[in-house]
Amino acid sequence: LGIRAVIGHEITHGFDDNGRQYDKDGNRILWWTSETIDRFNKRKTCIVDQYSQYILEQINISINGNQTQGENIADNGGIKEAFYAYRKWVQKNGNFDKKLPGLIKYSSEQMFFINYAQVWCSKMTDSYAMNRVLTGVHSPGQFRVLGPTSNFDEFDRVFSCKPGQGNSRVNKCIVW
Repeated sequence: LGIRAVIGHEITHGFDDNGRQYDKDGNRILWWTSETIDRFNKRKTCIVDQYSQYILEQINISINGNQTQGENIADNGGIKEAFYAYRKWVQKNGNFDKKLPGLIKYSSEQMFFINYAQVWCSKMTDSYAMNRVLTGVHSPGQFRVLGPTSNFDEFDRVFSCKPGQGNSRVNKCIVW
Protein backbone atom coordinates (compact mmCIF):
# COMPACT_ATOMS: atom_id res chain seq x y z
CA LEU A 1 0.00 0.00 0.00
CA GLY A 2 2.67 2.50 1.00
CA ILE A 3 4.21 2.73 -2.44
CA ARG A 4 0.79 3.07 -4.10
CA ALA A 5 -0.02 6.10 -1.96
CA VAL A 6 3.42 7.62 -2.64
CA ILE A 7 3.05 7.11 -6.39
CA GLY A 8 -0.47 8.56 -6.33
CA HIS A 9 0.77 11.49 -4.26
CA GLU A 10 3.55 12.25 -6.73
CA ILE A 11 1.27 11.89 -9.77
CA THR A 12 -1.12 14.39 -8.18
CA HIS A 13 1.74 16.92 -7.98
CA GLY A 14 1.58 17.01 -11.78
CA PHE A 15 -1.74 18.79 -11.39
CA ASP A 16 -1.02 21.30 -8.62
CA ASP A 17 0.19 24.93 -8.61
CA ASN A 18 3.66 23.88 -9.71
CA GLY A 19 2.98 20.86 -11.92
CA ARG A 20 0.36 22.68 -13.96
CA GLN A 21 3.11 24.90 -15.34
CA TYR A 22 4.79 22.05 -17.26
CA ASP A 23 3.71 19.88 -20.16
CA LYS A 24 4.25 16.12 -20.50
CA ASP A 25 7.80 16.70 -21.78
CA GLY A 26 8.82 18.98 -18.91
CA ASN A 27 8.61 22.19 -20.92
CA ARG A 28 7.34 25.18 -19.00
CA ILE A 29 4.08 26.06 -20.65
CA LEU A 30 0.74 27.31 -19.41
CA TRP A 31 -1.65 24.57 -20.47
CA TRP A 32 -4.52 25.27 -18.08
CA THR A 33 -7.25 27.69 -19.13
CA SER A 34 -8.12 30.65 -16.92
CA GLU A 35 -11.37 28.90 -16.06
CA THR A 36 -9.50 25.75 -14.98
CA ILE A 37 -7.14 27.82 -12.81
CA ASP A 38 -10.09 29.60 -11.17
CA ARG A 39 -11.86 26.32 -10.45
CA PHE A 40 -8.66 24.79 -9.07
CA ASN A 41 -8.08 27.82 -6.83
CA LYS A 42 -11.60 27.56 -5.39
CA ARG A 43 -11.08 23.91 -4.60
CA LYS A 44 -7.61 24.63 -3.23
CA THR A 45 -9.12 27.22 -0.86
CA CYS A 46 -11.27 24.49 0.66
CA ILE A 47 -8.13 22.44 1.43
CA VAL A 48 -6.31 25.50 2.81
CA ASP A 49 -9.23 26.33 5.10
CA GLN A 50 -9.67 22.73 6.23
CA TYR A 51 -6.04 22.19 7.19
CA SER A 52 -5.74 25.63 8.80
CA GLN A 53 -8.34 24.45 11.32
CA TYR A 54 -6.17 21.54 12.44
CA ILE A 55 -4.26 22.16 15.65
CA LEU A 56 -1.23 20.11 16.61
CA GLU A 57 -2.24 19.71 20.24
CA GLN A 58 1.25 18.68 21.31
CA ILE A 59 2.39 22.30 20.85
CA ASN A 60 -1.03 23.98 20.52
CA ILE A 61 -0.29 25.51 17.11
CA SER A 62 -2.49 25.49 14.01
CA ILE A 63 -1.29 24.02 10.75
CA ASN A 64 -0.54 26.62 8.09
CA GLY A 65 -2.91 25.51 5.34
CA ASN A 66 -1.33 27.86 2.79
CA GLN A 67 2.16 26.58 3.45
CA THR A 68 1.11 22.91 3.24
CA GLN A 69 -1.58 23.09 0.55
CA GLY A 70 0.42 21.53 -2.28
CA GLU A 71 1.31 18.47 -0.22
CA ASN A 72 -2.19 18.26 1.27
CA ILE A 73 -3.73 18.24 -2.20
CA ALA A 74 -1.26 15.53 -3.23
CA ASP A 75 -2.13 13.47 -0.14
CA ASN A 76 -5.84 13.79 -0.93
CA GLY A 77 -5.26 12.67 -4.50
CA GLY A 78 -2.75 10.00 -3.58
CA ILE A 79 -5.04 8.10 -1.24
CA LYS A 80 -7.74 7.98 -3.90
CA GLU A 81 -5.39 6.75 -6.59
CA ALA A 82 -3.94 4.13 -4.24
CA PHE A 83 -7.37 2.93 -3.12
CA TYR A 84 -8.71 2.59 -6.65
CA ALA A 85 -5.54 0.79 -7.75
CA TYR A 86 -5.85 -1.58 -4.78
CA ARG A 87 -9.52 -2.25 -5.49
CA LYS A 88 -8.74 -2.93 -9.16
CA TRP A 89 -5.96 -5.33 -8.14
CA VAL A 90 -8.30 -7.21 -5.79
CA GLN A 91 -10.96 -7.47 -8.52
CA LYS A 92 -8.40 -8.91 -10.92
CA ASN A 93 -6.48 -11.18 -8.54
CA GLY A 94 -8.93 -11.97 -5.76
CA ASN A 95 -8.50 -11.09 -2.13
CA PHE A 96 -5.31 -12.69 -0.87
CA ASP A 97 -5.02 -10.59 2.27
CA LYS A 98 -3.90 -12.60 5.25
CA LYS A 99 -4.87 -11.05 8.57
CA LEU A 100 -3.24 -11.19 11.95
CA PRO A 101 -5.30 -12.28 14.95
CA GLY A 102 -7.39 -9.35 16.16
CA LEU A 103 -7.70 -7.90 12.66
CA ILE A 104 -9.96 -10.57 11.18
CA LYS A 105 -13.06 -8.44 11.82
CA TYR A 106 -11.88 -5.84 9.28
CA SER A 107 -12.64 -6.08 5.57
CA SER A 108 -9.81 -5.83 3.05
CA GLU A 109 -10.93 -2.28 2.23
CA GLN A 110 -10.94 -1.33 5.91
CA MET A 111 -7.45 -2.82 6.21
CA PHE A 112 -6.37 -0.60 3.33
CA PHE A 113 -7.23 2.51 5.37
CA ILE A 114 -5.81 1.08 8.60
CA ASN A 115 -2.55 0.42 6.77
CA TYR A 116 -2.62 3.91 5.26
CA ALA A 117 -2.99 5.43 8.73
CA GLN A 118 -0.23 3.25 10.18
CA VAL A 119 2.22 4.56 7.58
CA TRP A 120 1.88 8.05 9.08
CA CYS A 121 2.25 7.10 12.76
CA SER A 122 5.04 9.08 14.36
CA LYS A 123 6.22 10.66 17.56
CA MET A 124 7.92 14.06 17.58
CA THR A 125 9.74 16.07 20.18
CA ASP A 126 8.17 19.45 20.88
CA SER A 127 11.04 21.29 19.19
CA TYR A 128 10.82 19.11 16.08
CA ALA A 129 7.03 19.50 15.99
CA MET A 130 7.38 23.29 16.26
CA ASN A 131 9.95 23.41 13.46
CA ARG A 132 7.84 21.15 11.28
CA VAL A 133 4.67 23.22 11.71
CA LEU A 134 6.43 26.55 11.25
CA THR A 135 8.64 25.66 8.28
CA GLY A 136 7.49 22.38 6.76
CA VAL A 137 5.49 21.94 3.58
CA HIS A 138 4.05 18.62 4.79
CA SER A 139 1.38 18.45 7.47
CA PRO A 140 2.21 16.30 10.51
CA GLY A 141 1.34 12.63 10.04
CA GLN A 142 -2.00 12.58 11.83
CA PHE A 143 -3.32 15.27 9.50
CA ARG A 144 -1.98 13.41 6.47
CA VAL A 145 -4.47 10.73 7.55
CA LEU A 146 -7.32 12.83 8.95
CA GLY A 147 -7.51 15.22 5.99
CA PRO A 148 -7.56 12.77 3.08
CA THR A 149 -9.81 10.20 4.78
CA SER A 150 -12.31 12.87 5.87
CA ASN A 151 -12.62 14.05 2.26
CA PHE A 152 -12.96 10.60 0.69
CA ASP A 153 -16.44 9.12 0.18
CA GLU A 154 -14.98 5.62 -0.06
CA PHE A 155 -13.67 5.90 3.51
CA ASP A 156 -17.19 6.76 4.66
CA ARG A 157 -18.65 3.83 2.73
CA VAL A 158 -16.08 1.32 3.98
CA PHE A 159 -16.57 2.31 7.64
CA SER A 160 -20.31 3.12 7.33
CA CYS A 161 -19.79 6.74 8.38
CA LYS A 162 -22.54 9.30 7.94
CA PRO A 163 -21.62 12.88 6.96
CA GLY A 164 -20.59 14.78 10.07
CA GLN A 165 -20.09 11.57 12.05
CA GLY A 166 -16.61 10.79 13.32
CA ASN A 167 -14.02 11.61 10.70
CA SER A 168 -16.54 12.27 7.91
CA ARG A 169 -16.85 15.87 6.74
CA VAL A 170 -20.23 17.17 5.63
CA ASN A 171 -18.60 19.50 3.09
CA LYS A 172 -15.75 17.49 1.67
CA CYS A 173 -12.86 19.22 -0.06
CA ILE A 174 -12.53 17.61 -3.48
CA VAL A 175 -9.76 18.92 -5.70
CA TRP A 176 -9.40 15.91 -8.00
